Amino acid sequence: MSRRDPLVRDTKQRILDAAVEVFGERGYRGASVDDVAVAAGVTKGAVYYYFTDKDDLARDLQHVLWEQLSQDALAVYDPQRPAVDNLLGCFEAFLTTIQSMAGARTFLREAWFTAALDSAGRADHEDALGLVQGLLQAAMDGGELARLDPEAPTRVLVGALMEATLHILGSGEIERTMAVVGHLVHSLAVAPMPSTLS
Repeated sequence: MSRRDPLVRDTKQRILDAAVEVFGERGYRGASVDDVAVAAGVTKGAVYYYFTDKDDLARDLQHVLWEQLSQDALAVYDPQRPAVDNLLGCFEAFLTTIQSMAGARTFLREAWFTAALDSAGRADHEDALGLVQGLLQAAMDGGELARLDPEAPTRVLVGALMEATLHILGSGEIERTMAVVGHLVHSLAVAPMPSTLS
């Protein structure tokens, strides 16, 4: 049976779903592969069929969650909207999705500070930098944002977004966080632009 078969994909997804639940309840460090297997309704061997160990499972889960966050953020992108509105809309969608991920929030926060998961998180972080830099470069080329070296504002914005993410992972509060992110993004505009977001 190939790992691409629907039954196999379903089993892997059940394991990932169970890992979110178990890591959310017990914490990554406090959970075991046995705990995940029991929650998924599979054998420990089935978990090891897909993942070499708990760290491998957590890295894959972390990547899947960051991919979902990125997809949700990009889903609100509209090339017809002003760049500032797009940036704010994407950031808000990203943070709103995090706010709604109860068990995943706990895991992602712990994963942020777990050395064994650092390389996977850094790869996803680099992907995010590329996406934001592309948006900023297009907005600068279109005259909507101040012309700067695009790498600098990209790193500042993504750094602020990551800190905002940590804040929301811990507090679940989005409104005040988005207000600060909004001020930062608006400061990059060439001229004050009315927002179409409410």
